[in-house]
Amino acid sequence: MHRNLFGGAEKLRFETRLSGLGSSNDIDGRIALRLDRPATLGPDDNLFYLLEAERLDEEHYTATQGLGAIGVRRVYSDQLFGEASIGFNTILASDAFGERRFKYITGYVRAEYDQRNSRVDATQGYFLDARLTPFFGLDGTDSGLQVQLDGRVYHGLGHDDRIVLAGRAQLGSVIGPSLGNTSPTLLFFSGGAGSVRGHEYQSLGIPIGSNTAGGRGYLALSGEIRGKLNDKLSLVGFFDIGYVDSDAFVSSTSQSHSGAGLGLRYDVAGNGALRVDLAYPVDGGTDDGLQFYIGIGQSF
Repeated sequence: MHRNLFGGAEKLRFETRLSGLGSSNDIDGRIALRLDRPATLGPDDNLFYLLEAERLDEEHYTATQGLGAIGVRRVYSDQLFGEASIGFNTILASDAFGERRFKYITGYVRAEYDQRNSRVDATQGYFLDARLTPFFGLDGTDSGLQVQLDGRVYHGLGHDDRIVLAGRAQLGSVIGPSLGNTSPTLLFFSGGAGSVRGHEYQSLGIPIGSNTAGGRGYLALSGEIRGKLNDKLSLVGFFDIGYVDSDAFVSSTSQSHSGAGLGLRYDVAGNGALRVDLAYPVDGGTDDGLQFYIGIGQSF
């Protein structure tokens, strides 16, 4: 990152990622370039330009995509900011429906409101993140709207919040095109550390013949009880459940799975906790057994 590119506090951020080295899957990766110009439209507004190229080799699909966009970011307070952008996105994808190309004029609107007492280890407060992605198809590609919501709440109990109840709800929906006419990069899967622990990453989707596609509707619910054993070490119990549906909203007939487990957290001052979770599938038809997760910071 360069924080003063032209002498006016312009921020240039370069990101690259490469994964799949030495695995049975193909190598995938991402290159992204973002330039932010502060106070362009007003003292609280940043104008930004974005270029991305990405190759995805996921469990149930592959995709190569390019994105160019221009947008604005406004900071309303220490707790609230918003972003909006418009750009062009082209995607060559192969999934359960075969190989297809998608071309979109994409919009993007995001608002984040953070009322947690800590970003790395909250014991009180709540967090809301809402994202809307309208996409307008070109050359026969269908148009629609993707909605993503992420809500988290925290409540401490006892002296110095030694016990914390934490909950998370994630909602996703693709409104408009049919499942087979939607880019797999816009669809939803469930499973893994970010949704349902105890099941492999993106293991739950929509059965299409002998293959699996992502869903247009998605809901994941997570609950944790976090208890301090001493000033550094905490014990966590958790339960996660996820739903995926071929329609835009989940229902009682949606595909579902769940998992539960225990975890340990070791506090590293200023950086959050070192996290270790052991999770077992409760429901959802898997033979994978016990799953192991390690990371930095709380799971949510």
